[in-house]
This record gives sequence, structure tokens and C-alpha cells, in this order.
Amino acid sequence: MPDLSRSQFCDLTRLSPDTLKSLSRREQLPFSIDQKASGRGYTLFEAFLTIVAQEFSEGHGVNITRAAEIAGALPEVLAPQWDRIIETGRILADGTGEKVEEVMCGRYDVAGIHPPRPLVGTDEEIARELAASDQPPIRSVRSSASRSLALLLIRASKLNIEIPDEFWKPPFNYRQRPDGRELSRASMQKLIEQGAHLEETED
Repeated sequence: MPDLSRSQFCDLTRLSPDTLKSLSRREQLPFSIDQKASGRGYTLFEAFLTIVAQEFSEGHGVNITRAAEIAGALPEVLAPQWDRIIETGRILADGTGEKVEEVMCGRYDVAGIHPPRPLVGTDEEIARELAASDQPPIRSVRSSASRSLALLLIRASKLNIEIPDEFWKPPFNYRQRPDGRELSRASMQKLIEQGAHLEETED
């Protein structure tokens, strides 16, 4: 069941309704909106993923579509670390200044023709994972899952939005986003069905 109205979701993510509509139409959200299948409304975990995507886009200069892809691919690897993310996120949200070892999230690319791989862990844990990778990493991007959660908790508190019990433990309540390859294939299939490949082009 959805946790949030569209208005609440927009308030939590700092998106205007028009921007949300545009991002959804362009497949630039880290989850999929299908009101026919799931009805109206949004979940708090979808808001969390959106904040994570915003951190990649606004904080690290990642293309909006790619930021959505990165965040949308994270839930499976976030689940085993969720307790740590909650613990560190709550400490950061409390604003006591207590130092925490933040849990980061992101993805890395490897040499050759391989799909990017999501990653979650502390900076030290991620460094070990990359060093032990069976394929040489050629680039990586990461942001703090702990801080994204802290931002969600702070905003929810200010807006008097209650966080349901199921948010605190997997499985996560969200509508899965197709990966970039699936979207590309769907886009190509749509063009073929429209006959775009048969249109004459100027030399």
C-alpha cells in the first residue's frame, strides 16, 4: 500500500508536481510509476531512492537518467546493509555531531563489455571490494546512503509524516524500475513498430 500522497512525496523530495510528471515520462525516476497496476500514491522507500538519485545528480554531477539507473539498481544490495544505514542515518538526523562510519552506495564499471555493478558499504569496505574484483574497475561513483536517509528522516519529521513499521526492514516497498538495457530495447521496439526504420533519410 502507498504511504504517501503525491503532495507528500513532492514535499519530501523537493520536486514540483510538474517536475515529477516530467521525470516519470522520461523514465528519470529510480522507480516505475504505474497507476493502472498499483493505484495512486508513493512509498517512503521510493522517496528515499529519489533522494539518493538526487544526491548523485546534484552532488556528483551525474546525468539525471544515469542517476536514476544507479539508485534504481540498489535495493537488492541495500537490503543486507539496511540496519546499518538506519543506525547511521538516525545518528546523523539527530544532529548530535557524533561521528559515524557512513554507509555509501553507488556503482562501478569494469573493463570490457560488462554491465555496471551496484555497491554498498563503508569506504573501506568498498575499496576492498574493488581491489578484489575479478574485472579491473575503470570508474566508480558513490554517495552516502546514511545521509540520504537522514535527509528523509529530517524532512518527514518537519512535515509530520509518520514512517510505517515496514519501512525499517526489507523487503522494500517500491515499484521496480526497468534497467537501462530493458528501456533501450523497449524504445527500439516502439520505433520499429512505428516504422521508423523504414523512413527515407536524406543523403
